[in-house]
Amino acid sequence: MFGKAFVKLAAGAALCVVGATACSHSSESASRDTLTANVGQYPPGPSGVNKPRVGVPPFDVTTAGGFSMSGDPNNLAADQMTTLLDQSERFAVIERAQLNQLLKEQNLEGIVRSAELAKQGQVRGVDYLLLGKVTNLRVKTEKKGNSFGLAQLGNIAGGAEVNNSDTEITTECGVDIRLVDPTTGEMMTSNFSEFKRTDSAGSMGVAILGANAQSSADIQLSEDDKGKILRLALDDSLRKSLPKIDKFLRNQPAKTADSAAPVTSAPPANNPPPASGGNAAPANTNNAQVAGKKFCPNCGTANPIDAKFCSKCGAKLD
Repeated sequence: MFGKAFVKLAAGAALCVVGATACSHSSESASRDTLTANVGQYPPGPSGVNKPRVGVPPFDVTTAGGFSMSGDPNNLAADQMTTLLDQSERFAVIERAQLNQLLKEQNLEGIVRSAELAKQGQVRGVDYLLLGKVTNLRVKTEKKGNSFGLAQLGNIAGGAEVNNSDTEITTECGVDIRLVDPTTGEMMTSNFSEFKRTDSAGSMGVAILGANAQSSADIQLSEDDKGKILRLALDDSLRKSLPKIDKFLRNQPAKTADSAAPVTSAPPANNPPPASGGNAAPANTNNAQVAGKKFCPNCGTANPIDAKFCSKCGAKLD
């Protein structure tokens, strides 16, 4: 009799543990979705303005307090900002691999260093470069509270259990972004912002991998969570920059015809010459040279006859 009651009691306790764990995991998954729900969701930009072509070279990311990343944070930050700029729908954003190829083909690989324009130079196919720097990126415990000791199942670090739901953490860094004209080195718009967010690890949807029971102690996170925190900081910086960016877009200076030629269509194939004997574009040709113009085989833009690179897409011309 006693044995059966004990078995039932043990089974009920096991179900409670499983149920609590399932609820905890479900809550954490929901938090993860909620945390980045608004990332990349921006108010509409000004209407009736041209979208300048922008490329994003590698950022300069420095971390503090043991916050290290296994990958290259400079390229990761640039990749994330490229995506965020595109989602803002304010720029024609050059894909990062294409930007690298343009710089290589035009012998301009050394024009940019991390968050720095090393020298002036026209990058064909790009109107502006967005240079960025992230400083003192770190995550730390804000207070001891009841964060350590008996904790939820499965979060064990260094022999001590850590309660992600109760542990209050602070993420912080500084983000400096600048929109620069590479031909002149002129800074078109810039913004520096301090990102700081204090919340429980559970509410932020991050999992603490290791920490100690001291206030302001630095903690360890997964690489995915570190990337998420970096993305949140970049999103916050871009969001705060939008008023300045929109003002710039409304009043942006006109680019020269050489750096921002209008898009034109390549000569149509099998186009017969006019009866009057006028000059017609050669049929089905690449880099057709007509009336002192050279057409890009990639996008069809008309370029000066002596151009080596397309003024629209930056493709190499024969």
